[in-house]
Amino acid sequence: MAQYTYRRKSIVSYLQKLYDDGLERSNYLDDQQIKMLIERIGMFKFKGYLYAFRPDIEHYCIDDVLMLFFFDKYLSRIVMDMTSTIETKLKSTLIEVCYKQLSSLPRTNPLKDNPFFYLIKSCYNNPNPQLIGPSVKNWKSVSFSGSSLESYVHYGRYYQSRYDFASNRAHYIGSQVAINGINASINYPPFHYFIEGAVLGTVIYLIKHLEINGIAIMPHVARKFGITNPRIDFIPYLERLNEVRNRAAHRERLFNRSYRSVTRFGKLRQLSSGLRDHGFMDVYIFLFFMMGLTDKYKDFRQFKKEEIERLFRGFYKDYYIRQDSMYLTKRLKRKEFGKIRDFILKGMQ
Repeated sequence: MAQYTYRRKSIVSYLQKLYDDGLERSNYLDDQQIKMLIERIGMFKFKGYLYAFRPDIEHYCIDDVLMLFFFDKYLSRIVMDMTSTIETKLKSTLIEVCYKQLSSLPRTNPLKDNPFFYLIKSCYNNPNPQLIGPSVKNWKSVSFSGSSLESYVHYGRYYQSRYDFASNRAHYIGSQVAINGINASINYPPFHYFIEGAVLGTVIYLIKHLEINGIAIMPHVARKFGITNPRIDFIPYLERLNEVRNRAAHRERLFNRSYRSVTRFGKLRQLSSGLRDHGFMDVYIFLFFMMGLTDKYKDFRQFKKEEIERLFRGFYKDYYIRQDSMYLTKRLKRKEFGKIRDFILKGMQ
């Protein structure tokens, strides 16, 4: 493998090279405005969108590249909202399923209505369960003094100021074997408190590995998302959700990337028929499916007519994108907007 060699380029020289290669200048923004936009975007990120037009950049102008970036930025915001909706449902479902299972146990079982069960090793299907990262660090023991400036106390502060893990461990865990890595500096809360503040990766880990009295939790969570067939693996659904969420959160390119595939079935298979199963369009339909919003669509044609058109209308009218793009999204003529729209749709599918 070759050794990487860093070559520093100025934005001005980089743009001139693109123009020399055939990329047309902007029809609406001057050179200084273009330079300012690329300074905000970052040259490295900008290149990721430029590559989508190669090797035929002479048929496009820099406005097209910028529109691609700003559409993806808008798309990231939409995806973050959708994945947050799904995450909220996952959390509430996980809490409901676990507490229901705990309440069904006999009174003699030490797990009966035990809100600290998630810290007990026997409640996992893997031999070395461990909880790490920000979901745990959020509960580091702290002392509070004075009154809060918030209108009412945040649940984390409320819990930390009233309860300690030492007494809860003695009462709820006792002689049962705890999971690996229990940290004395962490004031571990009851399960519903912990899940409320947990990151998506931790929630998915718990869904995959928790079991109560030998009963796996994941199939019960999957049913709440319409997956009742035990032959359909729910793990790829969770992993795809986490993948697209992370890419959106870090503002990575979305529209033409490849994603993990899932086993399509029912309405998801019906709407995704004929689509590449690793493409973003399949992912977009998947997100609607996970939110329980696909039943009203009979086929992809109807979904595209309503939801994809809504996506592009929202992008065109978005106030923040207009401001961020120096009103490029509003200045484009209808024919120019239609051209980049078709280019984006091709990449998505």
